[in-house]
Amino acid sequence: MGELTKVRDLPLNNEKEQAEISGNTLRVYWYILRKRQDCGVREIQRALGFSSSSTAHYHLEKLVYKGILTKDSYGNYKINNTAKAGFLSPFVFVRGFVFPMQLFYAVATTFMCALFAAFFWKSLTLTAILALSPGIIGSGIFWYNTVKVWRSLPSFNQGSVR
Repeated sequence: MGELTKVRDLPLNNEKEQAEISGNTLRVYWYILRKRQDCGVREIQRALGFSSSSTAHYHLEKLVYKGILTKDSYGNYKINNTAKAGFLSPFVFVRGFVFPMQLFYAVATTFMCALFAAFFWKSLTLTAILALSPGIIGSGIFWYNTVKVWRSLPSFNQGSVR
């Protein structure tokens, strides 16, 4: 099915450490995560639209310093499979695709509510509706959080990146 790897979270507890892996550094990390292959400096530069290779090199080295990436003898960078940044804990990675963990909860609660309504459709009384309402509310909360987390993913649009 999918490649799910057991990883340890890097301690990114304080705001300063989390701020260091944001913006373009986060975009570089997401690009390499989604590509699932070694990447060179120039490839990152072109793919993310950086104006110079030194900008890409700066962000890559920042991720190496944090232990998130490793660098081989050829100068290529790859994901350190034994570590991931703590800000990725709300996501599940399956074969290069990224899904918010809340998505699975939202789908499950929605399915259970629909199944309940389908089984008790003919005898849908006020009591049954009241029994169903916490599931509907929970499902709504999960869907709201899923959209909120999904929107926090970095954009890979080619544009003016510094």
